[in-house]
Amino acid sequence: MRHIIFLFALLLAMPRVLHAQHAEPPSTMANDLCSCLGTISPKPDDRQFDRDVRLCLNTVVASHSREVVELLRQYPAEDRKMYLLGLLLGHALDRTCPQYPLVKERLRLLLQPAPKAIPST
Repeated sequence: MRHIIFLFALLLAMPRVLHAQHAEPPSTMANDLCSCLGTISPKPDDRQFDRDVRLCLNTVVASHSREVVELLRQYPAEDRKMYLLGLLLGHALDRTCPQYPLVKERLRLLLQPAPKAIPST
């Protein structure tokens, strides 16, 4: 579960260009994730939205586990494999998924700390 949360957070980060690593995630994995993200309604409350995005990530990673393992095998020295996977998927979604910016922005808002209420006197 911790890995999925980490991947979830990485998808929000603006992916940097991988200087020494010019890998692309399997297109079917990125396409399936994009399709799943496109089915998420922006209207539900934050908890439901968060659950819907996590369900997409879990479903796509589980259904493409062979591709995920193969992709991660390409980088045996990389010790932060979920970080790498998040960068690769985020980069692919930024380039090819029209609904991704909307989902990403909503997720950024969810991760921002809530403003502290100033007690009134």
